[in-house]
Amino acid sequence: MHSKNFFKHSNVQKGTDCEVSGFCSLENVILGDSVSIGDGVQLKNVVVGNGTKIGVNARLYSPDQNQPIEIGNQCWISYGVFSEATGGKIILEDYAVVAHNTIMLTSSGPGKKNAIMDALYPEQQGDIRIGTHSWIGTQCTILPNAFLAEGVVLGAHAFAAGGE
Repeated sequence: MHSKNFFKHSNVQKGTDCEVSGFCSLENVILGDSVSIGDGVQLKNVVVGNGTKIGVNARLYSPDQNQPIEIGNQCWISYGVFSEATGGKIILEDYAVVAHNTIMLTSSGPGKKNAIMDALYPEQQGDIRIGTHSWIGTQCTILPNAFLAEGVVLGAHAFAAGGE
């Protein structure tokens, strides 16, 4: 019986004392010291600071190796967090906490469909920055151009988006 490896690990740089599940996919990832990565995690083009913990089934994706998602030191990314940096940067500063099933998207809109849809629902793109010591509650949605200053608490099921 052939064993197939479903978990990709390519171009990964690990600091000392990292605990990385064998059941996760990492591509173009830099891990600081004492980083913990749980089962089912998928990271592509991500830089993770010292002491950060990423819980089970989190998915963080940037399409651009030269513009990775940046996660600071001593952060906590909880179960099922989904982050997609297709329209800008995502930066979590030191000690930020992102709770279960939160979604962070740097682009939003239905995509190019037709002139009417484009006029009614234009695509938005922009960076997301979560400040030092900020806490994002469970099942929040954070959209382009959101900037949460140092120490901000975003309650459960909240919505954050920046202006144009």
